[in-house]
Amino acid sequence: MPELSIKSDFSFKEPITGIELYDLTGDGRDNLILCTVEGNLRVYDFIDGEPIKLEEIARSDELAPIAAFDMGDTDGDGTPNIVVGGLDNKLRVLRFDEDSLIVEDCTPLGSLPTSLIVTNVMADDKKEVIVSTNDKALRCYGWFGGCLDKLAHKVVERPVFSMEALNSKGISYSRFAFGDDTGHVYIYQYQDDRLHEISKIQIKGEVTLVSTGNITGGRVDEIMGISNERDISLISAATKPLSVLARIHAPGKITSLRAGTFYHDGRSAGQMLVSQGDSKISILSYEGVQIYEDVTIQTAKKAVESKIAHGDTDGNGQTDIVQSVGNSIYLLTVET
Repeated sequence: MPELSIKSDFSFKEPITGIELYDLTGDGRDNLILCTVEGNLRVYDFIDGEPIKLEEIARSDELAPIAAFDMGDTDGDGTPNIVVGGLDNKLRVLRFDEDSLIVEDCTPLGSLPTSLIVTNVMADDKKEVIVSTNDKALRCYGWFGGCLDKLAHKVVERPVFSMEALNSKGISYSRFAFGDDTGHVYIYQYQDDRLHEISKIQIKGEVTLVSTGNITGGRVDEIMGISNERDISLISAATKPLSVLARIHAPGKITSLRAGTFYHDGRSAGQMLVSQGDSKISILSYEGVQIYEDVTIQTAKKAVESKIAHGDTDGNGQTDIVQSVGNSIYLLTVET
């Protein structure tokens, strides 16, 4: 059976509001990107040693507090950008350049951003930005003429606070999934200058989080929806209509959810990574019609919210996990 262990931990002066792992430098090692309650956006390298250390390589202190952010190559130059949605109702595209973060574009939204993703919806060499706002709108932006240009605008029935790209093998563009407080999970697609609803399913309770990833090893990623803050529904997007493969009830409030392959030769091809408000991290797998908890660890004695991300921080090909709890970061590894 797999085991979770803490490799290192790091403390910061201010609370952390968002984390991601992404290779911004192109060296094959994922960087830690985080934002703080003050609006600071920071980029770090993991430095090998005993203990492992963090080295800050870039930061921006001139941004409004960040509501949501994601990474991807929005301008097609072969290097990733960081896209942030701020509490000043603006969307910004930043470029990492050696030791600095440079704002390449700033686009007014007119409303507060609630979530965003950077993904390819047009099957070209540039990724687009999908952003939701508190006026119940979904907006799709593409990079043209050195700035973001709005490609589509869609007003939905309820505000969207969580969405993820939905990938399929053999298809060069992505759809995306989101949920709302009516208990529905939706799949949308960009086509002909519009955002189209492709499919939807209702699960019990208000949907507060969604995530996507390949759990079963099939051609189309699955969707994971969190409802009633504690219930996880694993949804098959390979069938129409959508179908629920399995459900599980967590003992505490789920505040972050990801999917990936954290170990091989398990019950399922991929696993679900769950973090609860009390800092408990669990890795779940799927088999038959059931979801199983394979391994769990609690990182902090007291916590009310935590966020997680995963990637390869040292370039060894193994998946690492980072978790933020308050003003602390934990770096964890999965051992089999």
